[in-house]
Amino acid sequence: MDSNIGYYYETNKKLMSLIGQWPYQKPNEKRPRLILLIIIICNALVFQITHFFVCEDAQCFYETLAPCMLAIVALIKLFTIYFNNHKIKDLTDRLFKNWDMFTSKEELDIMKKYAETGKWYSLAYVYYVLGGIVIFASTSLLPQMLDVVSPLNTSRPVMLIWPAYYFVDEEKYFYYIYCHMLFCLLYGINSIVAHDCMLFVYLEHVCSLFVVIGFRFEHMLYKNNNVKNIRINHPNDMYCKNIMFIVQAHREALQFVMLLESTFSLSFGLQMLMVIVGMSITLVQISIQLQNNLTILIRYLLLIGGQLFHLFCYSFEGQKLINYSSETGDKIYNGSWYEMPVSAQKLLIMVMRKSLEASVFTAGKIYIFSLESFTTVLQTSMSYFTVLTSMSE
Repeated sequence: MDSNIGYYYETNKKLMSLIGQWPYQKPNEKRPRLILLIIIICNALVFQITHFFVCEDAQCFYETLAPCMLAIVALIKLFTIYFNNHKIKDLTDRLFKNWDMFTSKEELDIMKKYAETGKWYSLAYVYYVLGGIVIFASTSLLPQMLDVVSPLNTSRPVMLIWPAYYFVDEEKYFYYIYCHMLFCLLYGINSIVAHDCMLFVYLEHVCSLFVVIGFRFEHMLYKNNNVKNIRINHPNDMYCKNIMFIVQAHREALQFVMLLESTFSLSFGLQMLMVIVGMSITLVQISIQLQNNLTILIRYLLLIGGQLFHLFCYSFEGQKLINYSSETGDKIYNGSWYEMPVSAQKLLIMVMRKSLEASVFTAGKIYIFSLESFTTVLQTSMSYFTVLTSMSE
């Protein structure tokens, strides 16, 4: 791997290596990390499930269900990468090879721009998640802090990071339980972060391919793709050779999207179901805590904010993929195709026909990630929230 190119993907390499799923990682390094992560997530999930058996009302059930679903989503993302590791390797190989397809400075600058964007999206996502975890986990220490600052006749009841049953006295062993939960949360969340950040990089990369292809189409008749240069006359075979290369590059971009879809689509179908149910349950808890407990209300607001941010990131990237893939035909039309020989114009029809149908990224081939679909999910979650609220009354 070229060190200059590897710079843009260093963050993703570290995240994937941490969970033992970097495609080029040695097997003896991958297996222990993967097993450790599965044990940690399942360990947290067991104590969450046991709490269901001590719940006495619907509110307790809802409080336990939301964090339990988060652990299940973490396992789904982890196993998605694990069982599709050969596809992840294929996607990563294609990503690095695509850099060799384009040689002009303008085209490489476009590739670098989107690779840099993917890197900063990944870093922002990591910092957002870590910041949310720190704030969320800190709220569990508020009762102990208030006992020191403003003591009462009796100690305030303990507040765990999430509802769980540890078969011991929670007040006596609070700090042990707290440290266990915090460790599980900080390490277990890596499966979600690594999965999501790698997907952001893949989507940004395929968007850059569509942009570069459109750029070359628009400047087909200019030497070195520089719009300030004087127009030159190429022989017919040079036109055809150049267009054939672009057709091949466009086909590579479409194949990249198809491979991306086959790798993540099924698992995202399950995740979207959980996201809708999870947001509905969280909204129910927010409505209950509006007049009851401000600390718990803040925690649920952080949780709903995290769910919305998670879904919005995918919807935003999916919308970019739709926009860039569908603009290819427009860029062909905006170029000087009428000055090309007829034999070269015929080759453009292949790409124009493909670009009539925008490339999309879906969840279970049912839900299309886009900003329009994002609002639909919010409306659906509100509908379920209304139903759940009426049932809990």
